[in-house]
Amino acid sequence: MDENPIYDFHALREFLVNNGYIVENASGYIEIKPEEVTIDAISRGQIEFEDKGIFVLGPNNEKIQVFLYKRDYKLQTFGKPRFHICKCDTINTFISIGLFREHYVKANADPVPVINRDNDNIEEMVDNLPLCKNCLEKIREYGKINSKEFVEILKQANAEVIDNTPVEIDIFGYTRDWERISREHREKHNYTCEECGLKISNVFDRQYMHVHHIDSNKTNNNVANLKCLCMRCHANIDKFHFQRLTTGANRIIWEAFNVAYPLSLP
Repeated sequence: MDENPIYDFHALREFLVNNGYIVENASGYIEIKPEEVTIDAISRGQIEFEDKGIFVLGPNNEKIQVFLYKRDYKLQTFGKPRFHICKCDTINTFISIGLFREHYVKANADPVPVINRDNDNIEEMVDNLPLCKNCLEKIREYGKINSKEFVEILKQANAEVIDNTPVEIDIFGYTRDWERISREHREKHNYTCEECGLKISNVFDRQYMHVHHIDSNKTNNNVANLKCLCMRCHANIDKFHFQRLTTGANRIIWEAFNVAYPLSLP
């Protein structure tokens, strides 16, 4: 078993999704306020304990994945409290004896507040909580992750969550609302290239600023998959993009762009 922390979040995200660890009806990462987990909340279905994760309901009834940890802890005596990400033996035990009201808090951010019983019960912010050993037994394929790394997984997984809803596309493969999405994304970045920093101030030259789909999927308009690029940086993505943007009908636009915005050599 790999004892090193996980840093390849994209690969781990795919592993989690493929194994059902991230729900597909999530609407994106939403940070929740750390709150105590009570038996009443469990009985009302406000928190769900599953073998593949722990979930709470968000503002639009979407599932939000969280972790649990002990709020009151002797930090100097025992170190950092462990965090739980699935229905492990420890969680099963505390559910069965009804001690959640006294022991656990739900969260999905890092650091988290902990009441330090070794320091006059002063609340302290603690990061990088270690993973529960019983949770690790259930997910030993992933190695040891800490709470900060797990939060990063949640953010990336929900940023790239798969949407299976059919979408209407045009003859070029773009969604029907792509023109609006592209314009709004360029406006958000003030018509400035995220790669080279070129800014297009002339309203008549805005055609030279593009929006690139990072994963090459023209129907994936998630903001995490979009990048504002000038025509030159867009063409330099790969040979396919260069051929498409510099030849044929686009050749005149390409030449005009290079005249108006010549490449600045160091």
